[in-house]
Amino acid sequence: MQGMINNLQGYTVQATDGDVGKVDTIYFDDETWAVRYLVVNVGNWLLTDQVLLSPLAVTRVNPDDETISVSLTRKQVENSPDVDTQKPVGRQQEIALHNFYGWDPYWLTAPTYSDGLTAVDTPHTLRRNQTQAEPDIATQVEEPKTNLRSSNEVEGYYIQASDGEIGHVEKFLVDTEFWLIRYLVIDTRNWLPGKKVVVSPDWIENIDWASSEVTIGMTRDQVKASPEYDKQGMIDRAYEQRLYDHYDEAVYWQKAEANR
Repeated sequence: MQGMINNLQGYTVQATDGDVGKVDTIYFDDETWAVRYLVVNVGNWLLTDQVLLSPLAVTRVNPDDETISVSLTRKQVENSPDVDTQKPVGRQQEIALHNFYGWDPYWLTAPTYSDGLTAVDTPHTLRRNQTQAEPDIATQVEEPKTNLRSSNEVEGYYIQASDGEIGHVEKFLVDTEFWLIRYLVIDTRNWLPGKKVVVSPDWIENIDWASSEVTIGMTRDQVKASPEYDKQGMIDRAYEQRLYDHYDEAVYWQKAEANR
């Protein structure tokens, strides 16, 4: 099954009994690029401006009307544990959030090669493993460090090719079948006026969080000649095939099929 790959920012989140707000940003794992939470801006509906919702709560993503349906009521979202999204999200906050909603703790699940490229524990994997005994998450707090990063933090990072700068990260494109960040959209307007391109996280050689810089293993000429990203539509399989052929990279969906 081909997943939908799109930028989710601005999508309306629909509870079972009405809208709750719009997606403002996402939190992702900076090692696996798995999407851990949607940050939903609930505006004037609640005193709290933003809440975190796991992809585990998502039942449907509709790119036609830009909506995300979740298996929660407005009351559940209203009573959600407070999370200050202006500060790093800690493990204790995650435990409170997962306990409240009854979500499986992703940090206690062994990684699987769900897409053939990245060891990642996706919601699909978590649901398959629900029958296995799991330790009490309240006791599993020895390691307070998390790998969570906000997409807002990384947007604007400089992109360095093997022979010089090529632009900056503009936004993220999420594969909502596996809930992975599949591509970074690169704005090259300072070098290629008007052209936007995408790169896969698997092509990133290094990220310097201190200097806000991402290094990829392609040359500027390779990026210049790559298929242009059509910001008006979703990424489709035909575009992906041209992209991977251009960089002479093995397509991820064939590896995923081989590992199933």
